[in-house]
Amino acid sequence: MKRPLSGSLDNLPPVTLLRLIGATSPTGSLTLWTPEGELRLDIVDGEVPVMPVEELKQAGQVLGAERGRFRFEPSSGDFHEGDSVALLAFIEAACTARTRTDSAPSSDLDIDLLLDLTTIESATPQTTNIHVLPSAPLENPLGDLLSDLEETAPNELLLSQLGAVVADPRMWRGRLEQEWRRRGWQLQVFSGPTVAEVEELDCLLIHHQLSITRVGHEDDWLTLIRAARRQNPPVPVIWVGRLGDGRWVHELLDAGCSFLMPAPQGDTGETLNRFVEDLTTVVDSQLGYRQLIAGSNQSEGVGELIEALLREADPGQVISSLLLVAARYFENGALLTVEDTAIRCRAGFGYPLEAGTRALPRGVGLLERVVRSHEPVLEMDPDAAGTVRLARLLGVECLPRASAVIPLVAGAQVAAVLIGDNAGDSLTDVSELVLLSRRLGGAVLDN
Repeated sequence: MKRPLSGSLDNLPPVTLLRLIGATSPTGSLTLWTPEGELRLDIVDGEVPVMPVEELKQAGQVLGAERGRFRFEPSSGDFHEGDSVALLAFIEAACTARTRTDSAPSSDLDIDLLLDLTTIESATPQTTNIHVLPSAPLENPLGDLLSDLEETAPNELLLSQLGAVVADPRMWRGRLEQEWRRRGWQLQVFSGPTVAEVEELDCLLIHHQLSITRVGHEDDWLTLIRAARRQNPPVPVIWVGRLGDGRWVHELLDAGCSFLMPAPQGDTGETLNRFVEDLTTVVDSQLGYRQLIAGSNQSEGVGELIEALLREADPGQVISSLLLVAARYFENGALLTVEDTAIRCRAGFGYPLEAGTRALPRGVGLLERVVRSHEPVLEMDPDAAGTVRLARLLGVECLPRASAVIPLVAGAQVAAVLIGDNAGDSLTDVSELVLLSRRLGGAVLDN
C-alpha cells in the first residue's frame, strides 16, 4: 500500500473500521472527520500513543459517531516518542471513557486501569489461538456426500436451477451435467419453448445447433425469453446458436438475452471441452449477477482500504487478521472459503478443526442460502441435516441453536462465510461484524 486512501463512514461505524485496522497492525496516519469532531491517530505496527484523559474522552466521542469520512496515509516511519498502546486496547479505553459521566473527576476515570495493557489486552482477540489449515486440494470427491444428502434430506439442499431448451439433449447429459452438479447446479432439459417453465429457474439456456430450428417459431422463442426476463429477479438467458443473422441477433437482444454464444462445431473431444469450460464460465457469471444485491451499502473507499491493508500479507496472516476481529464476537469461529465445487474449512479458533471433514459439497441449503442471498443466518436447527454436516466439518458433534453464518462478499459473489457461536450462550450484537464482513470477501478471494 503506497498511496493515501479515503472514503465515507456513513454506513460503517468508526470503531468497526479501527478494529480491522488494529488486527492488521499497519503503520500510517489515520484521520477521522465526524460531526463529533476530528481524530488523528499515528499508528506504528498497530500501536498508538497513550492519550491524556480529556483527549481520550474526545476520541471516544468521535468513535461513537454515525457518519463522517476517513483518510489513511501509509508510512514507514516511526512517529512515537513516548508510551504507546495497541490500537485494539485504545479502542476499548476510548469507548469506556466516553460512557463515563462528564461530571466525573478525572481521577474517577481510573485511566491507569483503562490503559493497563495487562488488563485490557488480555481481553483482546490477540491472544486467540487461530489455527490455519493447509490449502492443499481435496483428495476425496464430495459427490457421495451430496448424493447421500439428496436421498436422506432433500429439503436440506439448495441447488441452482438451470433450464436448457435443446432439440438434442445428448450433449447436455453426461459430462456437462456431472460438472455442473459438482458446482451445486441442477440441470433440467426442455424439448421446446412452449413447454419450458422459467418460474423456478436461476438461469435459462437455449441451444440451437441449426438455424432451421427456429424457423416458423420465432415468436415462441422471443416470448420465452421475455417471460424469463419478467421474473423477479430477472432470469438470465444464454443463447447458444449461429449468430450470422444480424436481424435475429437484434431480436434476441431486444427480447432480453443476457449473453450470446456461437454454437460449438462438434460435440466430442477438444471442441466439447472448450465449450463446457466456456459455457460454465458464462453461467457462473450470470448467476453471480443475479445474486448481486441492488443498492449495496458498501461505504465508499472502505473496501479499497481493507484490500490495501491486507494485499501484501501472506494468506495465513490475512485470514488470521479477519478471525482476530471475529474473536471479539464469538468464542468459537471458523472461516469457510466458497469454491466452485466445495465449501472448504480454511481456519478458525475454538473448534477442533483437524478432527473435521475439511469440506462440504456445494448445494447444502444452510450455506447456499447465505451464499445466494448475501444475508447472514443467526439461528439454526441443531438437528437439521445441513447443520449436522456443518458441525462435522468443524469437528464437533453439534452446533448450538445460537450460531451465526455470515457472508464475506466480494463484488457480485460471496467468497467465504464466517461461522461462529458462544458455546451455547446467546450471540452478542453482531451487526457491526456483518457490515464489516460485506467488505472482506475481496481479501479472502485474493488469498
